[in-house]
Amino acid sequence: MDDKNNKDFENNVNTPKDDYVPESNAAHRIRMRGEMEPEVEEPELEINKWQNFWFHNKVKVIMIAVFSFILLVAGIQYFSRVNPDVYVLYAGPDYVTANENKTFCESLSKIMDDYNGDGRKLAQLTDFIFMTDSQLAEYKAKCEELNAEPVFDLFSNNQTSEKYSYEIFGGNASICILAEDQYLEIRAAGGFIPLSELFEETPEGAYDEFGVRLSETKFYKFYGTANMFPDDCVIAIRKLSTMSALTGRKAGEKKHAYQVDMFKRLISFEYPEGYTEK
Repeated sequence: MDDKNNKDFENNVNTPKDDYVPESNAAHRIRMRGEMEPEVEEPELEINKWQNFWFHNKVKVIMIAVFSFILLVAGIQYFSRVNPDVYVLYAGPDYVTANENKTFCESLSKIMDDYNGDGRKLAQLTDFIFMTDSQLAEYKAKCEELNAEPVFDLFSNNQTSEKYSYEIFGGNASICILAEDQYLEIRAAGGFIPLSELFEETPEGAYDEFGVRLSETKFYKFYGTANMFPDDCVIAIRKLSTMSALTGRKAGEKKHAYQVDMFKRLISFEYPEGYTEK
């Protein structure tokens, strides 16, 4: 072989090409044995089902929860609401505690009927504690006599007096237990039913033609719970409210008839057999 051919042969055999990459031992073994590198499986993406559900339905879930809560509250209020058979109103300067209110209403329930037919006998006493001008003057005079500082909120007193005026002429309460000053104001306005329309004879302890002195009734003497009211209180029954025309005349007349019956029972109360007045 001449020199030219030898040079070409060396160039073709011994000189590596520019793009040639030497084979590694590991690659050589795999190629010779026919083995392939094991495929590495990528882990599946784990999806939290609850997170996925919340992402797509959170608005619906919130709306259902709010609606369910509203229904629950409405249901509790409906089944626990109080529907009194009898409504009584007290107005005067003397305070009535929550316990006194409760025990007095329990005493009333012992002589009433289940007027509304709901299986319970319930009375509700609404109290308005305020002073008239004459009561306030008397209170200040007593404080001065005892050298004591009057404790009195004129703004609150006037607010309560206004609320009382709205309630006694337009509210639910028909049976009124009023300190003497408060009673005289409503009597002057013609707000009470005459006793002669309810009783054949003038009741014992009658104050005038409209009211009875509560402290002189047998109910007051038998049930000590009524002693919380001032001694000068007068009990009377209010005429049917003109507001009943707006809420239903027939329903208003029916409720008022219940109050009248209860008023007559209270005024005509007799001691149980064998009881001796103390």
